[in-house]
Amino acid sequence: MRSRITVAVLLCWVYTGCLAQEIDNKKIPLTLSKADRYIVFPMIVKSPEYKWGVGAAGIYYFRLKSDSTSRTSNVKLVSFVTVRKQIVLASEGNIFFKGEDYILHFVMSASHFPDKFWGLGNTTPSSAEEDYTITQFDIYPQLLKKIRPNLFAGISYEYQNVFNFDYDSRNGESLFDRENILGRYGSKISGTGLMFCWDSRNNAFGSSGGFYVQYFINAYRNFLGSDYNFNIQNLDVRKYFDIRNNRVLAFQFNLISASGDIPIRDYSVMGTNMYMRGYYEGRYQDRNMIAFQSELRTPVYKRWGAVIFTGVGKVGPNLSQVFNWQQLKPSVGVGLRFSLNPKENLNLRIDAGFGKHSQGTYINLGEAF
Repeated sequence: MRSRITVAVLLCWVYTGCLAQEIDNKKIPLTLSKADRYIVFPMIVKSPEYKWGVGAAGIYYFRLKSDSTSRTSNVKLVSFVTVRKQIVLASEGNIFFKGEDYILHFVMSASHFPDKFWGLGNTTPSSAEEDYTITQFDIYPQLLKKIRPNLFAGISYEYQNVFNFDYDSRNGESLFDRENILGRYGSKISGTGLMFCWDSRNNAFGSSGGFYVQYFINAYRNFLGSDYNFNIQNLDVRKYFDIRNNRVLAFQFNLISASGDIPIRDYSVMGTNMYMRGYYEGRYQDRNMIAFQSELRTPVYKRWGAVIFTGVGKVGPNLSQVFNWQQLKPSVGVGLRFSLNPKENLNLRIDAGFGKHSQGTYINLGEAF
């Protein structure tokens, strides 16, 4: 799924990153001064989809009420342009209500995005590559309610409008035409869903222990304003082990499954800065996707650390095909870490991922999972 633009990278002055995290973790008074409320910094983006890009990011901090039991709410805004003439404007926010009985999370994005398409399936050839460009707007709010310690449930809603979809449609020779890809003339989707989450991690940025499970299902329907009727489900499971001398072994399993009349921008895709690193996001895509990865994280010297990661993944038209364990795609890589805030395990990461006939470099803030 690429309907929600994930801001890939924040590369900023170390002091700025530390200051931001100090504010976010309640090391500030209940009443924020104007100087504490705003942070603005430059950024660099790097990924197989972007190549290189530059932009700016800002964070605004606030409290809904003078409540020492709740974390500080925040709204983040990011904009950047890339050498591939991609333009992205994205915002993300976390609003904590009194006592954190409710948490509102939202993601919004607007982008003009030249992209690539190789067709659907797990064995599409590199020679099939086609260029296309979209212009889109997307908003995705989620409201969570604490049921008991570590357990949350909530509802979500998504609206996306791909109001421009440009591809070479001459003579009907494009893959989009030959495979009758839905959404190739643009699309609107609108859907609502349910979310459940168990989170016992000891740190959200770089956990060294605990267990995390999130499941959501979204239903997109005509009566909600969607051009297409389809469902998307996602299961994300993570486990962390503190093995010795601050070394951490982490595992993640991710399953995305879609059914119905799915527009092209909502297919399950392999390759992001979070899983199956080394593949162009969307190099392989279909209705269903599984990905399993492990990562060994170790300190090296003072604030510097390193990681080794491996993974396997696959896309397919149905769940039986993605679970037959044949033609799995590999992902391996190494990375460097620099701690922006050692106490909160907030790292700047640089990863080099390698897939089958594929390679990608990523610069990002925070661990992959």
